[in-house]
Amino acid sequence: MTYYEVQSSPASRWSGTLRAKRRWALPGLEDCPGCHATWSGVLEYPAVDLSDLPEAHELEEVRPEHWPEYSRLLELVRPYCPPGAHLEPGTGFGPLVGSARGKWGPVTLVDIASLLVREDAIHTLSGLNLTYVWPQLRRPPSPRIAEIHLAPLGRLAPECSQSDQETPCAVCGRDGGLLPQHYWLDAASIPADTDAFRLTDAATLVIVSGRMADRINDLGDSDIMLTPIGTTKPPNFQPPKPLNADGVGIVIRRAPSDI
Repeated sequence: MTYYEVQSSPASRWSGTLRAKRRWALPGLEDCPGCHATWSGVLEYPAVDLSDLPEAHELEEVRPEHWPEYSRLLELVRPYCPPGAHLEPGTGFGPLVGSARGKWGPVTLVDIASLLVREDAIHTLSGLNLTYVWPQLRRPPSPRIAEIHLAPLGRLAPECSQSDQETPCAVCGRDGGLLPQHYWLDAASIPADTDAFRLTDAATLVIVSGRMADRINDLGDSDIMLTPIGTTKPPNFQPPKPLNADGVGIVIRRAPSDI
């Protein structure tokens, strides 16, 4: 199986824009008791419906929470998710809710993580293993747009990581790693019948199968690029070097007036 990374094209052909957010989301985590980080991820499960969860209203406000409250809400949500679903602070659920404007291309990547398909393009993608979720828009475009559910499934190959990369937090799971300069997929982590997904350890990457890439190309001009991503180590690959003893890549210095 071949795979492609989906990226937004720098040259836009279409004018479609979206102002929307998930109907529900886990809160971010404030001051994790394990790693002391305050953070929120970008994982999303558009096809997970929390309408029957009595406490669903507690997931409508974006906010950070301390561990006891976060973990309580996490356990309330888990039974509504697929078995073994990867969940983290800030994980979104349900359809996008908001408004859309302009003319939409056949396939569009919105806000890094949402892959939208124009209604008349769905027929070309028939036969692929895809789940569609219809955004709840005040003024839907014509033709309408559907979102492809991108389950977090695969992982990057272990060799991509720096040798000194910190161990994931035993409490919240945060690993603090950056996307490596050179990366490829761990083929064993990807179910064979998967056509569109994101990665559990690099959630900003949207991946499609080669057969789906062929269908997307058949649709004509879209505001996306499809870049091949391998499943084997590239020739002449050099392992990432550990960080130096200073341990920082970016230093932010405040002006004296800010101190």
